[in-house]
Amino acid sequence: MKRVQYDRHGGPEKMYFGDYDLPPAGDGEVRVSVSAAAINPLDWKLRQGAMKLFTGRRFPKGMGTDFAGIVETVSGGVVDFRVGDEVFGMMDFKRSGAFAEAVLVEAAHLTKKPPQLSFAEAASLPIAAMTAWVAIIDRAKARPGARIFINGCSGAVGALAVQLAVSRGAHVAGACGPASRESARAAGVAPLFHYSDSQAYTRQGTYDAVFDTLGTLDVGHGFAMLNPGGVFVDINPTPARLLRGVLSRRYKLAFATMGIKHLPEIAELAGNGTLRPAIGLEAPFTDALAAIADTETGRRTSGKTVLTF
Repeated sequence: MKRVQYDRHGGPEKMYFGDYDLPPAGDGEVRVSVSAAAINPLDWKLRQGAMKLFTGRRFPKGMGTDFAGIVETVSGGVVDFRVGDEVFGMMDFKRSGAFAEAVLVEAAHLTKKPPQLSFAEAASLPIAAMTAWVAIIDRAKARPGARIFINGCSGAVGALAVQLAVSRGAHVAGACGPASRESARAAGVAPLFHYSDSQAYTRQGTYDAVFDTLGTLDVGHGFAMLNPGGVFVDINPTPARLLRGVLSRRYKLAFATMGIKHLPEIAELAGNGTLRPAIGLEAPFTDALAAIADTETGRRTSGKTVLTF
């Protein structure tokens, strides 16, 4: 089969379409024919070598983590899926390769696709929705009346975080760019600020949680925005940010992998319309190299870019 892969770490020029044979499914694994795969920043960060200490030195390596498709093969020990099921999920980042015609994935990383969602919509959910779930439900403890500030409230993670928080009865304030103000307001964000207007939103009052999806909000300023007992939730833990936050019980990290067990709940919420993924572009798999490069360099910024097969 064909997949997007690379032979050494580096920029977009290292990607190419290569031939690849999937190994036989092991216990607990499912082979899925890919119908759609969404592009995430994690994909090019892995190619750049950001996590090479964990991904090993064996090449070629495949790209892509989020996907949706149809079950082709079910191995021993798998009881929740059957051949022909429509599913979506994510690959372990150590075994990336969702930008491919078929994938082999652990059954625990899959859930059934609601019939109300297209394959492209389902593929755009896993990393963004699981990250938002961990940040808003597990860390921020969204609840009726809670006040939550989301920096980057219109991005892939931020928009889903807003939807989750509002669905739990929380009041959401946030910051975004001018092109996204209308959609953010429609989602229930109020008050709403420009990214650069940090003096305004840090004076707005205090919050039960501050969620920085962008890594641009100073941790100290984030702490100053919190009520006693409030938490600062981070998904961009640079060494400097960790050093500033690690000594405080108010500093919480949130990663997508912490939310894999919530995939069925995410599917249910997407099926009933509580979670609404935003797709900016659907590109055919044959255009994958250009679509990935455009997304990576910021030439596509509105909604998810999804490869279709």
